[in-house]
Amino acid sequence: MKSHSEPEIEIKRQWSVIPVRALLDRKLHQSHFRVLVALCVFTNSHGVCWPGVKTIGAMLGVDPASVSRAITKLVSAGYVRKLRPQDYQMEHAKFGKINRYQVLYQPDMPLPSWEEVQSSQLLSPASDAPDAHMNDIGGMGEDNALLSLSHSLAHAYSHAIERALGQSRRPENELGAARALAAQGVTVAQVIEATEAHARACLARRAGVPALADVARAMS
Repeated sequence: MKSHSEPEIEIKRQWSVIPVRALLDRKLHQSHFRVLVALCVFTNSHGVCWPGVKTIGAMLGVDPASVSRAITKLVSAGYVRKLRPQDYQMEHAKFGKINRYQVLYQPDMPLPSWEEVQSSQLLSPASDAPDAHMNDIGGMGEDNALLSLSHSLAHAYSHAIERALGQSRRPENELGAARALAAQGVTVAQVIEATEAHARACLARRAGVPALADVARAMS
């Protein structure tokens, strides 16, 4: 039974994919490995995650300063990359004050695109999402409205595919096309209708599961 003092931690996925090379690394301290595993709870398919050190600390029962030190060690050991505004030719105010990391499943993993970074928000706790930091960042209302609609369109597509074809598609992998549709003012209802129609057409001709980009082309 949870005590009243035990923090509630929002975890949207009940599994974690970790780098096997970290498991086999006898030099990696156990406390650092635990922080790495906790980061992996929130990673998307590109290894990107946004959890705050307070969130990780609450998960592991350690103080945030210990989490920060562990992440610094993981960066030095080549298991984590800290993403920076200059990586995306972006001003700090627009990039935000949120810590963004990339877990390096392979040492030579490429830097994620900005869309791939943004897609990891789907797995982030609400307390660590950009909207929770808007008072500190400022000037991002329009961008966040577009991002919010992009997420809604990606989820609408995913649900429509599952209903029409019984197949699972990860919304985070469709955010590039979703953002383009959001910029055009496409609505959730339009995406659902177009996705289901295109999925049925693909099924009739025994084609594969259409991506959201395919649906977008069919809508144009």
